[in-house]
Amino acid sequence: MSTTAAPYVPSYGDYYPRELEGLLKKSQEIYKNLPERLDYPEKTVPKGWPSPLPPSRMIWDRETFPTDSSHIIEITGPELLEINSALSLIKDLSIPHSEINKSTFSLPTLGPRLDAACQSVHSGLGICFVNGIPVEKYTAEENVCIMLGISSYFGETRGRQRDDGARLIHIFHALTRGFPANLSPIFNNHAQVFHNDMTTDILCMYCLSPASASGGSNSYASLHKIYNYLAEHNPDVIHTLAAPDWPFDTYGYNPPFHTRPLLFYTPPEGEEGEEREDEDEKGEDSGSEDGERTPRASVLNLSPSSSTTDLPSSSSSSSFPDPTPKIGRILGSLSPRQLSGSKVHPRPSCIPALTPRQQSALTLLESLCQKFSITHTLSRGSFVFLNNLTVLHNRSPYFDDPEIPVEKHRHLIRMFLRNEELAWTTPKELWLDWGRVFGEFDGVEERWVVDKEKDYRDQQRGMTTYTAGGEGGDDAY
Repeated sequence: MSTTAAPYVPSYGDYYPRELEGLLKKSQEIYKNLPERLDYPEKTVPKGWPSPLPPSRMIWDRETFPTDSSHIIEITGPELLEINSALSLIKDLSIPHSEINKSTFSLPTLGPRLDAACQSVHSGLGICFVNGIPVEKYTAEENVCIMLGISSYFGETRGRQRDDGARLIHIFHALTRGFPANLSPIFNNHAQVFHNDMTTDILCMYCLSPASASGGSNSYASLHKIYNYLAEHNPDVIHTLAAPDWPFDTYGYNPPFHTRPLLFYTPPEGEEGEEREDEDEKGEDSGSEDGERTPRASVLNLSPSSSTTDLPSSSSSSSFPDPTPKIGRILGSLSPRQLSGSKVHPRPSCIPALTPRQQSALTLLESLCQKFSITHTLSRGSFVFLNNLTVLHNRSPYFDDPEIPVEKHRHLIRMFLRNEELAWTTPKELWLDWGRVFGEFDGVEERWVVDKEKDYRDQQRGMTTYTAGGEGGDDAY
């Protein structure tokens, strides 16, 4: 006798932690109360925002980005022996994936270099490459353990990337491996426009194999550089990007969309803006019992991470320069797929369309990213660690040689990370999306899928079981 599962009825509780119910309702009210056409000043940045940002290492373009190896760690032979020793300990003690961290994956020599690179990712260039893992010498399980170990030096808190609790996402072209054509950017070889991934602090990618024929490179653009350009030439666009009326698709959940800005500014420590002070005086809900402004990862409503403006100096010798001094920060969170729809997720008619002003702002933002970006192609055994809040990235189309075994076709693994000591203050308007990644969900456990084909099947099961599938991270490398 066969049975039929009851239809799944999604609710906001499956998409957002319930602690954020109040913010979700406020988002809906903000949109309802906005005038049809916002009247932005044409020649000034928003009140309290800098014009321009002062010089810092976060501001770079293709002409000023370092040409040396100051943003690259090449793993040495002795350091590789450290990795092998840590890996053996993990295996001998049967340490689970969730408990692989800086303590259990100790790297006496490489670790301090990774620590210095972590500081640079948070308060320097915002990007770091780590090269030199001989992936072909390790099993799939061992490569995942190495990824967890090295990445823990950038952030020990790992965010979920799907509603089923997946902490690892495999990225490859499904068609070349015998699967049906798949429109999700994770499983196709199409180009991707500039974006931030789902609201995570640090984006980590590990390349097990680059494209076997051509393509698959990524370009990176500094949001601080783009901001300064807009402040000088198009300050009205800053107003558009910072307005709270951008409608983000929730992919079939209830409500069908929420609204927030794309661009945020956090002043230097001790120089909070008047608007934030007024909000505090009114006693607005800050999301934590002690009135702090950033929820702690995985435990919303708890005390926040410490300030990121006073960073400890590294005592180890490293090519990474000292972190940027105290400055205000521009943050962005932009996924064009959630704003304009895509082939895999067409935009429902019940969600407000983007205004002409918003469409123009996105077009200009994309062109500036292309103008100022650097391009890099990950090699086999390489990592990239990216400050996802201030560096945008894209992907070129890629192609694999059908004559080469599929095991050597392009395959990356992605993780979302947060460093609780160095993490930037999360703007309140981002808590809804941030909570989807780092918040707690009843009955959802951490999942660590080592096998890429199983990960693909899990993703497909989510797309059919759930109306939305929760694929907030489909913008992929």
